[in-house]
Amino acid sequence: MATKITAPFFATTACKAYKEDKESGRVIWNLTIPVCELPKDLPLDPNARLADEKRRTVKSMLATLAKEPEEFIFYNNGILIVAESILVKGHGAGGGFDIELFLVSPDEEEEEKFIGNGIVNGGHTYTAIMKARDNHDKLQSRSSKLKLNPGAGKNDYSELEKACVQIFVLVNIKEEEISNISRYRNTSESVEEFSLKNLAGEWDIIQQYLPPECDPYVAFREGEAKQYDVTDLVRRLACINNKVYPWRGADGSPKNPSATFTTYGTLIRNWRKDDFREIVPLLKDVLYLEECLRSEYDQQKGLSKLNGVEKKSYLFITGKQFNHTLPIPFVFPILAAFRVFIKDGKWEKPVEQLWDEMGTTLLNNLLTSYKNEGRGNPAFFGRSASTWSNLLLVPMQLKLTE
Repeated sequence: MATKITAPFFATTACKAYKEDKESGRVIWNLTIPVCELPKDLPLDPNARLADEKRRTVKSMLATLAKEPEEFIFYNNGILIVAESILVKGHGAGGGFDIELFLVSPDEEEEEKFIGNGIVNGGHTYTAIMKARDNHDKLQSRSSKLKLNPGAGKNDYSELEKACVQIFVLVNIKEEEISNISRYRNTSESVEEFSLKNLAGEWDIIQQYLPPECDPYVAFREGEAKQYDVTDLVRRLACINNKVYPWRGADGSPKNPSATFTTYGTLIRNWRKDDFREIVPLLKDVLYLEECLRSEYDQQKGLSKLNGVEKKSYLFITGKQFNHTLPIPFVFPILAAFRVFIKDGKWEKPVEQLWDEMGTTLLNNLLTSYKNEGRGNPAFFGRSASTWSNLLLVPMQLKLTE
């Protein structure tokens, strides 16, 4: 079941800034809150990215909260919250308002069904305030002043009570509207496209087929401290996607997936789930092929002498370690050659057999081509159409001999 959250707090001002004319329409409340009154543990479920306290913007906000707390409300854009409902009660002669927010947050098993309520924009503001609050609370409980970063200035937050923040609360917002609100509100600091698509549920099909061993290493939104993100998976799936990059086009020539190397940002922006639905179940297989490929590279003598190759440990998406860090043009064109044996989203032969029959030959052909034509420049090599097209000859010849 979904978790219901009640968040009570005090606001110095509160006004209904907007209400639609139609019955039960959307409402926007504008609140001014002392930062020390801001509720802790508000959910970030609707936010496109997780907040990262190491960002420069967070450090800047912390400095303001410590040195110029009364200026914070003027310098900051505030926090936007989507709530199930809101209760506002006047505080009487003393002034101010008692506020209660009612939020619904999805449990783990329900995350795919709905996004939930919480902070839609301003997650980094919230993170900065909570960090300052933590330091302030410690300061109040000790006789000596604590510094956020000893030696970096007098950031002791002793006057944090002077800081206020604006809170905008949206009520009666439909579930399908939340991702668009987050997309358009998160513009002061650009949100990665893959995070926005995650909010819209675009990656659910990839999460469904993601091998369990990959989960600790793949992020689906910003702020997750992982070595890879879903972009890396989409690039590999694109390599074997005959719908998007047919190895034999209408004119008989291939459409090579060089965009996986040169313009993969566009690849993510143009992502359409239906274009990949057939190929995503092969995610485990393409990762297996790359593991085999990287193992084969590790056995090559003198590999680290090639420009672009480094003899240093490389952690792959699956968690397996390899001895060389390779430029992507040494990997993706070989993966793309295997798509010759994919038809209607299925392998024409077991993938293990395909590797045994073609893997070493493809690697040797690529290295020979790189030494002869690559100019010692991996970027040039990866952009060359012949790099991709020539490797297709290996699986095509194998087909002819069967």
